[in-house]
Amino acid sequence: MSKYKRASGDVLRWPDSPDAREALEEWFADASATAYLSGDFLDFRGADLSRLDLTGAYLANSHLVGVRFEEANLGDANLTNAELQGADFSFADLAKAEMVGCSAGKALFRSARLFAVQLDDAVLEGADLRHAILNSAKLYKTDLRDANLELASLRWCTLGGTSMPTVLTGARMFGCQFEGAKGAVVGPVLVDEEATRSLGGAELEAWFSAQGAEHVQVVG
Repeated sequence: MSKYKRASGDVLRWPDSPDAREALEEWFADASATAYLSGDFLDFRGADLSRLDLTGAYLANSHLVGVRFEEANLGDANLTNAELQGADFSFADLAKAEMVGCSAGKALFRSARLFAVQLDDAVLEGADLRHAILNSAKLYKTDLRDANLELASLRWCTLGGTSMPTVLTGARMFGCQFEGAKGAVVGPVLVDEEATRSLGGAELEAWFSAQGAEHVQVVG
């Protein structure tokens, strides 16, 4: 039995927008196996959609600022260009989600599953990604300035390319796992538990190599 919920009575708080609420109600009413939430360009602010099974939800260009998705299933969801500032995805499953160009500054992804997620051109400045799983994620030109990635797993992820590096300036990366990661980054980053040791340039490259990521280049 799935731990995720799939009924209108499971909504902890409905969005303030009548159009967004209608989209949710239509989705709940569709019992077919292929049903998915169609909410592109809609405004879901004010909602608490925690623990819902939102697999494959189409939320491109939607307004999700401050929306709560704790422990929700958003696997294969489309969040391209969505506004996610301050949204809470703690313990959520976003495996293989499309999040290209999303704005998720200060969003919470604590212990979230972001396996193979597409985060190209996304802004996650100041986001909380502690203990998150980003294995095999694509991070071309992703902005992670001042993000907290402590104890996150980024195994086999692609940290951008030399012309589209991942921006990690000021990010906290103590305890991160980088085995098999590759790509290019902009530093410096904070690598100790107290967030007082900042590494950039050749020192940061050597640090990545020591974590099993011999093919990560520091370009800034």
